[in-house]
Amino acid sequence: MTQVLISLVAVAGALLGTVLGYRLQRHSADRSERKAAVLACSSAVTEVIRGQQDWWHRKSEDREGPEHRASRVEAHRLRGVARQSINGIAFYIGDDELLGLAESAFEAASDLHRADTRDELDRKTAAARESLRLFISRASHKVR
Repeated sequence: MTQVLISLVAVAGALLGTVLGYRLQRHSADRSERKAAVLACSSAVTEVIRGQQDWWHRKSEDREGPEHRASRVEAHRLRGVARQSINGIAFYIGDDELLGLAESAFEAASDLHRADTRDELDRKTAAARESLRLFISRASHKVR
């Protein structure tokens, strides 16, 4: 009887250890996925800012030139990448506040090429970067 009880305790301990190990690994993996989604989004929005600025500069140099067309195409491509990264925020984090902040940062960044003057471009860039900073700040609290 004692041997059976010892065996049952050993089996229960092994099962408990396996379940606990699985849960801890799953939690760690989920956290890593959330971090990766936030980093991908912040990187993509940063690239949108850069791409929009390039588009604005090429437009003011030669509106009909090939550099302007190429920068416009690249800016649209970068916006698509950023949109996809926002989908990652929705999928991996699923927090409406964070999703709204990601959308706001994306929208602020996407509007830079519409600036009429260099001063307006600088103001819009600062606003886009501040919006991105707010997203990163809030996201860092959600994924820790």
